[in-house]
Amino acid sequence: MYLKAIEVSHFRSFAARQFELSSGLNVLLGPNASGKTNLLEAIHVLSNLRSFRTPALKELIQWGTSEGFLRGEVHAAERVASGFSKTTTLAVGIKPHTRIPLINSKPCRSSKDYLPLLPTTTFVPDDLSLVKGAPASRRYFLDRGTFLFYPSYWGMLTDYNRLLQQKNALLRKRLAKEKDGSETGLDASGKESFTVWNAQLQILGSQIILRRMQFLQRLQRYVKTIYAQWLGSRETLDLHYKSSIGSVSEIVGVGSNVEGWEHEDIYQSIQQLYDQAIHRIAAREYRVGTTLVGAHRDDIDIKLSGKSLRSYGSQGQQRTAVLALKLAEVSLYFEQYAEYPVLLLDDVTSELDEQRNMALFEYLDSGMQVFISTTHALDLSPVNAVPVACIDLSKDES
Repeated sequence: MYLKAIEVSHFRSFAARQFELSSGLNVLLGPNASGKTNLLEAIHVLSNLRSFRTPALKELIQWGTSEGFLRGEVHAAERVASGFSKTTTLAVGIKPHTRIPLINSKPCRSSKDYLPLLPTTTFVPDDLSLVKGAPASRRYFLDRGTFLFYPSYWGMLTDYNRLLQQKNALLRKRLAKEKDGSETGLDASGKESFTVWNAQLQILGSQIILRRMQFLQRLQRYVKTIYAQWLGSRETLDLHYKSSIGSVSEIVGVGSNVEGWEHEDIYQSIQQLYDQAIHRIAAREYRVGTTLVGAHRDDIDIKLSGKSLRSYGSQGQQRTAVLALKLAEVSLYFEQYAEYPVLLLDDVTSELDEQRNMALFEYLDSGMQVFISTTHALDLSPVNAVPVACIDLSKDES
């Protein structure tokens, strides 16, 4: 799978540009502020329907215009091309408060039908938030990756978030009534409502935790290899699922193989742990008016040779670890689907030493489509198996 061409209209600094793209390595060359990251962002938005820089859609629209537009021609794989031609046209209309995805010029009602058509893996400097940032950034990484490998996960997560919003609304309403004195404690009806919400959240939350752990363990195999061999690091990089319901690893055993988890006994054990956590925290949830335990509070614990990478790792170690995570996702995707996602790398070479840059380019010489931004010419001698194209963004053609 690869992106054959992209049209960018009224997006960031681009008024109207069309780019013909190589199926191999695309080097985006130009000085700072020439639009390299903007082009990477456009491809990312076309793929993911969201930016890696901002949640505000209005910031993506060129100043002085009312809406932006992206369109790309994707050479689609057989896996996702059923019902479409081998070349699929994806497009996104961007307005200040909404985006409109289209497949072959027809509106797409569900993101879950759109997102698999152009899978991308993106590495940008801000991805250090995967290590240094809040748990939400690591949950997004988990959820996006898990969905790519377990398509039914989308429905689980959507239903869970809907139920969570409903339960939280009920908690807030009850708390407000208690504060104004119109209600104290929980009557029988209120207790029954919370029992229903908790039971449903427990079922879906347990399924989500199970799938996340399966994805994380599959990813771990590649992370270890890439971090040690490809990126030349002597330390050991480990990923651990950290759940707000308790120590899930104690249920399955540390180091147990969970990839084939479909066993009812393990699933029920997670549900039991979930149930215990819900009952343990219920009184506190009533006091604060929000749900305090569940899949929406979980995290990844990233350790380097047994120590917290967030607390003890240098910025160089953290950056290399994040790159290993992204490349591991690429390798895992190939293992499952026998094709690569499109890889987007923003200014990665300036942050790596010469040895790791050489190792990176050897890894990229594998048949995948890659976009890499740089301010200077690169040593591409390790790249022999894939075509290379240079897109010079120092020439203002917008």
